[in-house]
Amino acid sequence: MARRENVASHASGSQPRMNAFNRFIDRVAIGLFAAILVLVNVQIVCRFVLSISVPWTEEVSRLLFVWLAYIGAAIGLREGTQIVIDTLPQMLGPRGRAWLDVPVRIASIGVILFMFAASIPLVRSVWSTTLPTVDWISNGWAYLAFTVSFALMLVHSVVPLLRGIWHPQPEAVTP
Repeated sequence: MARRENVASHASGSQPRMNAFNRFIDRVAIGLFAAILVLVNVQIVCRFVLSISVPWTEEVSRLLFVWLAYIGAAIGLREGTQIVIDTLPQMLGPRGRAWLDVPVRIASIGVILFMFAASIPLVRSVWSTTLPTVDWISNGWAYLAFTVSFALMLVHSVVPLLRGIWHPQPEAVTP
């Protein structure tokens, strides 16, 4: 399967704000990963070395993992590294791929927009409930990761489409 062209290059070519935004999101993902690593190691040391249980570390690390997974999905869409079925585009050749790209992007934006809109009532419905061992953290934070991820995916889907309309570039042929 051929790797899709990096959509970030279209979205941020000469736009320092988009580059800064992308770097910020990358740093958030790195920070989430580091926090998960620290929490899991604290849990291991406390449980197996000190023989004490710290139940909140498991729940908080699970919450952070949900955020990391959904932020990672948005980064994957930005970088064009998500799994795609590209049999038809490969059969069509460069001209066919260019023709098919816009409707596929529009359909993707429609699905992402639907998921974004559907996630908002979900967050609202669970916001009043809390994690069992950490009663000051709302369950809504886990569901908010969906909303944030879909918003990021919208940005990374719409910006390249608009950039392609406003500033058409020659088709890059990928093997």
